[in-house]
Amino acid sequence: MARFGSPFAQDLGDLFEQYTGRQLRQLPDATVHAEIIYRDERRSVDWIVVFDDLVLLVEVKPTRPTQLRLGVLDRTNAALRQLKHARQQVEVTAALITSRHPNFTHIPVDRPVHGLVVTMEPFHTANAPFQREGQPDTGTSVTVCSVAELEHLVTLRDTSANRVLLERQADALQSTYSLGPALTGQNLGRNAILDEVWDSYPWKRHAGLTGR
Repeated sequence: MARFGSPFAQDLGDLFEQYTGRQLRQLPDATVHAEIIYRDERRSVDWIVVFDDLVLLVEVKPTRPTQLRLGVLDRTNAALRQLKHARQQVEVTAALITSRHPNFTHIPVDRPVHGLVVTMEPFHTANAPFQREGQPDTGTSVTVCSVAELEHLVTLRDTSANRVLLERQADALQSTYSLGPALTGQNLGRNAILDEVWDSYPWKRHAGLTGR
């Protein structure tokens, strides 16, 4: 940021948003919609994922918890503002769907709506009660997860991502944890995107280093 400024942050955010969308599109039992533009060029959450029994509103924030670890007040506040804005985006989008705004009529209203805020690195306590106290009180359940957790979520084999999310949210204790514990012990498959990236690296040309 010190060298390249806002254009770097914008490019990073755009790429991270598209990467998250690619991960979501690996879900075998869901339809993934990109952000919807509505009144005065305003935008919905970045991705809307429709399952048979859940609508998942996904907002992507390429923020990192480094500033929280350092305890620098201005940077801590900036990171928390991003999470607050993400929750607000989820709530506004949920309201537009519920009110049957003309631009959102293709999104069903007959199933629960949850929010998922995807960050570049883990915010380990972001779902804890003391963190939620500083966030807007919305009527939509919102989970903050890292992109690494999302990379695992989309590879579930014996169950579905929507079932894991619904069961986690129904558990008063587990819903205050990060998403990771809900995936512990689950049967996870390979992530095709990560495999593709791994196979593109130069060391794949050396047979003795593959070791997979």
